[in-house]
Amino acid sequence: MSIRDRILARRDLDELRAERNLTGLADALNADPEMKVQQRFVTERGVMSCCPDGNAILDALDAAAPQNSAVRRAVGFLRQEAGLDVGDPYTQRMIDELSRLGVLSADQAAQLKALALKPVYVDRLEVEAALYNRDTTEK
Repeated sequence: MSIRDRILARRDLDELRAERNLTGLADALNADPEMKVQQRFVTERGVMSCCPDGNAILDALDAAAPQNSAVRRAVGFLRQEAGLDVGDPYTQRMIDELSRLGVLSADQAAQLKALALKPVYVDRLEVEAALYNRDTTEK
C-alpha cells in the first residue's frame, strides 16, 4: 500500500492531513510501520535465536539437504559467517516449496520468512511527495 493510500485509509489522520502536518503524518505512519520483505542475512545462530522452532527448522533442513542440492547449498550458507539472505525472492520461494513438500511445517516456513520482514519508515519529505503535487495542490 502506498504512503498516500495508508494515510487516506486512516480516518484518525484526517485532521493532520487537513492541517498539512507532514511531520505528524510521518510520525503516525511510523508508529505502526508497514512490514516489508527486505534483504537479511541470517546464520544458524540467527535461526536458533529468532525462530521459536529454530532447532527443529535446522534439523528439517539438514535432513532434506542430501536429497535437494538447493537445500544443501542453503544449509552451507547458514553455516557461514555471512549467512543466507532469507529476504531474497528465490529463498522465499524455496521456503514456500519446502513447506509445500512437507519438509517444513507452514508455521516453520512462516517463522523463517518472517526473519526478512522489516519495518519501512517514512519521513516528512516522502509524505509530502506522496500527498502533494509540485505546485502544492493535493494529489
